[in-house]
Amino acid sequence: MRYKLLALDLDGTVMGHDLVIAPAVREAVAEARAAGVQVTIATGRMFFAALPYAQQLDISTPIICYQGGMVRDPLSREILHHILMPGGAAAEAYRALAAADVFAIAYIDERLYISERRPELETYLAYHPEGVEVVVMPELAQLLPEMPPTKILFMAEPPVVERELARMAALAGERLSVVRSHALFGELTAPGISKGAALATLAGDLGVTQAETVAIGDQENDLPMIEWAGLGIAMGNAIPAVKALAQAVAPPVTEAGAAYAIRTYVLGGQA
Repeated sequence: MRYKLLALDLDGTVMGHDLVIAPAVREAVAEARAAGVQVTIATGRMFFAALPYAQQLDISTPIICYQGGMVRDPLSREILHHILMPGGAAAEAYRALAAADVFAIAYIDERLYISERRPELETYLAYHPEGVEVVVMPELAQLLPEMPPTKILFMAEPPVVERELARMAALAGERLSVVRSHALFGELTAPGISKGAALATLAGDLGVTQAETVAIGDQENDLPMIEWAGLGIAMGNAIPAVKALAQAVAPPVTEAGAAYAIRTYVLGGQA
């Protein structure tokens, strides 16, 4: 099988906690691109937070951001697909998180909107050394119906995240998509949004079939694209559910496992 489209998760796949892309990964991506493979990023990050890493990898294919809520060209900056959360459901979820004293961020127009500054914000910003604009708006919950976000992220200790994921799923029903993207993060987007759905859309735009697509990831939010792709690959540091679903498991991110996966499966043609 000759693969034509490769989707790479960022955090935990392309780079580790240090947010540094290993030279081996950059080289493998360059080799894939030279071989005619279109390479994209599929991340929960917003566009301008993902862009520096796309530039490091010299990616020109449209990238998937906001868990699939947006597909945007990294060169022209043109937005190809963008789906906002339903404003009423977003406001209800934000109020429910605030009532439980859970810190939450609403992503609106590439800015982070919060109702108050809390210590969790500094922990979150450590994942974004590229710099992001933060807007403090105490009346945020009341304004969300008129200014719906692309995504809401909430942050807490792992047991609290697990509890709130279940509570948000019960509260939102089919009005929102609810997913865990990190031990400390839960995320809410519009219904039907996922990396898998966005990858299917992008593949269609590019004229690439499902069988010609590869996806590599490590977390719960990567499950839809690993399931949809013709070849789904889990990182060695992936959660058990991702490893169980994937057709292959690469070494962990600390060993530049994405480079191994690209060379072995995408370029090497192993099934």
